[in-house]
Amino acid sequence: MVTSPEESKAESSASTDELKACQQERAMWQERALRLTADFENYKKRTEKEKVQWAKMAKTGLLMDILEIADDFDRAFDYLKNSPAAEELQPLLEGFSLTQKTVHKVLQRNGVTEVQEYDIFDPAIHEATMQTESPDHISGAIIAVLQKGYLLNGELLRPAKVSVAK
Repeated sequence: MVTSPEESKAESSASTDELKACQQERAMWQERALRLTADFENYKKRTEKEKVQWAKMAKTGLLMDILEIADDFDRAFDYLKNSPAAEELQPLLEGFSLTQKTVHKVLQRNGVTEVQEYDIFDPAIHEATMQTESPDHISGAIIAVLQKGYLLNGELLRPAKVSVAK
């Protein structure tokens, strides 16, 4: 079968148009695949970040609960140690002391350290719960620590509650 040059040109033009259409479609699918891959990578990063945040929030909540227990042990131990019957309660005091040390070791293993700065009031680590007139202290000096403050891996976990001089 013999085709005329015009028919050949028409077939060639149709083939070229079809080829261009296929190339455009291929480019579209490649772009779509690249976008989906990038979206999936972003999703994985975001979920990993969220997982870390959730773990940190859970740990923080648990450590705050343990701090309440540590505070109660500290108060009870100080009360018993300074009571008139301290000598009679020596075995109880030793048990309290061991339990108190264990609670503080658990906190330390988890990155919790006590705030050490108790000279001048710093709103970043202290919470002033009361102000007191004191001729012996300069204004802004901490007079008393009402509740210890704690850091978690260098970040504030719980501010120290303090009494500040006017």
